[in-house]
Amino acid sequence: MGAVRAMAASAAILCAAAGVARGEVQGVSATEIVLGSHQDLSGPINFYGVPMKNGLEMAAEEINAAGGINGRKIRLVIEDSGYDPKKAVLATQKLLDHDRIFAMIASLGTPTSGATMPLVLKRGLPHLFPMTPADMFFTPHDPLKFGYFSPYYDTMRVTVRYVLEQGGYKRVGLLYQDDSYGEIVKAGVVDELAALGLTPVSQTTYKRGATDFATQIARLKADGADLVALGTVIRETVGAVKAARAIGWDVPFVVSGAGYEQSVIQLGGADVEGLYAAAQTPIPYPDTASPAVKEWIARYEKRFGVPATLAAAYTYDALHLFAEGARRAGPDLTPESLVAGFEQIKDYRDIFGGPPVSFSAGNHKPRTGCTVVQVQNGRWVLISPLLGS
Repeated sequence: MGAVRAMAASAAILCAAAGVARGEVQGVSATEIVLGSHQDLSGPINFYGVPMKNGLEMAAEEINAAGGINGRKIRLVIEDSGYDPKKAVLATQKLLDHDRIFAMIASLGTPTSGATMPLVLKRGLPHLFPMTPADMFFTPHDPLKFGYFSPYYDTMRVTVRYVLEQGGYKRVGLLYQDDSYGEIVKAGVVDELAALGLTPVSQTTYKRGATDFATQIARLKADGADLVALGTVIRETVGAVKAARAIGWDVPFVVSGAGYEQSVIQLGGADVEGLYAAAQTPIPYPDTASPAVKEWIARYEKRFGVPATLAAAYTYDALHLFAEGARRAGPDLTPESLVAGFEQIKDYRDIFGGPPVSFSAGNHKPRTGCTVVQVQNGRWVLISPLLGS
């Protein structure tokens, strides 16, 4: 009997210790998982940030309504970065210290996420699915870093090659944002041109949030570019193209995936006809969408009172991808068990038609490949097969 009592006491101590250990996991309780994100809700790319916030919130509401994840509900805390790395750092410090998040998910922007990821990793917390294809978010490998997109560098290389081969262009100019995002796009363009025995005939930059591109466009034209590659985002893509059209320069443009969005067409109108872009996921147009996407569009528009966008689809899917990994992690949710859960995911497919997602130990690059799209008659139209996969 004494031995039995001792064993029972030991078991109780172990159970109590396990309970304490579980209780010490930041952002995880018996009933909820706290996730943080920073989005541009007031700055130059709020065209992305606001619908991305909506997509996260809609996914959380639906996951919670269906019972949550292993008995826990998701609680989202979303802060405004203004697409400013300094503001993003302050927002992240709040999320970590005040809100005590379990993970950062779907943070928007290369410079903003690049500034904040080290803070998250230093706490030993997962940094998940940032809304940027920059490869710094999964390489060099760190167990807590997981990407979401095919990388800018890869997709810009294959897209530029495809457009050059189709159009016979030889004199490529380059306009890019003067930060880490722009440098990655630039590297993809320059390296692909080198592989083809070419070099850019002109290179010029702009500061985040710029609205006047007349000087840069004049330089690219004077240098004789017959194709302009853009490391721009939404407003800047439109601004650059409009500046060219304003001086009667009908040069073609090709933009990274950061400029692939419905609002580019809404803002640019006829001026952006013919614009090429790298694309990962089809635009959710209601008349061509699958039944599942049509249902999603209807739910989104009823919930928020505005048209559904690709940006919202990205973050909606990112939270569902988190849920998939967290379910596989089991009821004892920790950063380590979440990583193990994600690394079990093979050929995960979203409802929107993006390339499948797979993770493995040592490789958290989620996808490869992209397609090339072009603005034709006021709509993004697929013009290539899946490239670089």
